[in-house]
Amino acid sequence: MTHRFPLLAALALFLALNSAATAQNGRTVNYAILKEGEPIGRETYLLLQEGEHVTVKLTVESRVRILLIDFRYSHKRSESWNGDRLERLVADTDDDGSKHHVEAVADGNGGLTVTSDARPAGIATSAFPLSMWRRSIVGHDNLFAVESGDGPLHVAFKDLGPEVVTIGGRAVDCQHYMMTGDVDRDLWYDADGLLAKASFRRRGFGITILREPSS
Repeated sequence: MTHRFPLLAALALFLALNSAATAQNGRTVNYAILKEGEPIGRETYLLLQEGEHVTVKLTVESRVRILLIDFRYSHKRSESWNGDRLERLVADTDDDGSKHHVEAVADGNGGLTVTSDARPAGIATSAFPLSMWRRSIVGHDNLFAVESGDGPLHVAFKDLGPEVVTIGGRAVDCQHYMMTGDVDRDLWYDADGLLAKASFRRRGFGITILREPSS
């Protein structure tokens, strides 16, 4: 008789060690920012997960020239989640010289306390951050901006069905959602609920955020 238990135990140990390494080292996800198809910047996410707890560190840098004028945008943000519940968010933005600092902290009663530039943001405790990196934003109609703390932002979502997004020459099956209202976005999420693509208009130009292939 062949004893399979040692093999299964070894496989379980390997998976556990691999999971622990992933939690410790994290996963880096990169996105290209395109204006009318031309690259103007990058977004980089570092995702660290331990069980239901997820920590996200985000950096955005972009530069675009419009009518001989250079516009620069820089955004750094950290988010701590327990499942789909935000525990803490800290964000710093420099939008071509206009600087903002936003913080959101769980209040212990199931809601959030949000401050923008050290002042109360006047946002309902039930508001959800305009954080689009995963599908959990879909269905939340009361948002607050993570760049400036502006809000409340009232939106609606429409499920446009399955679509294929090409990432690095590879077809990725996604679900396409349209967000409309105070913020207009088209969002594509893969089967794991991770953002594959986003598109919108800014200063009259078409902007696309497209995930890059994993290295």
